[in-house]
Amino acid sequence: MPASVEIVKVALKAYGNGDCEIALALADPLIRWDERASRPDGDLVWKHDAVQRAMRRYLDNWQEYYFDLEDVAEVTPGKVVGICREYGIDADGVTVDRRFGGLWVIEGGKIVSWSTYLSPREAVRAAKELGHSGRFAPAEIAAATEGAEQSKRSSQKQRAAKARAKVQREKTRS
Repeated sequence: MPASVEIVKVALKAYGNGDCEIALALADPLIRWDERASRPDGDLVWKHDAVQRAMRRYLDNWQEYYFDLEDVAEVTPGKVVGICREYGIDADGVTVDRRFGGLWVIEGGKIVSWSTYLSPREAVRAAKELGHSGRFAPAEIAAATEGAEQSKRSSQKQRAAKARAKVQREKTRS
């Protein structure tokens, strides 16, 4: 088994147990975390502290959470793809059971990128198309982080406007 696959397996076992700190001990300090392809409210963040907050925020939104890595393989050197399953009861009491694809990029024995996709097929395609090493320069991180924050603020404003409109409609009906 390639060392990159073993690193991913250990990190995911820790993550699935809620041990974000242990998972991130296997990551590069400038790790990239990207859930946007698998969840509409997914985060794109860089660096240990921001990634740990994103992990914790996600895991804390479950009443019960279980995670299984069903299959994992190195698609190209340093690019590991897995079939993941998470299930349990979310914060709203809804039973959830979903499978998704994960892509981890390993460089120098550390995870430099951790991304999720709607399907394993999408994760494999992304691994094969990944033109760069997976590591980003600090300027790229700053630019992308600002873009992601602007997008998140825009989405929050849109949700707030929809909520206000709904309240207004309910007032009108009364």
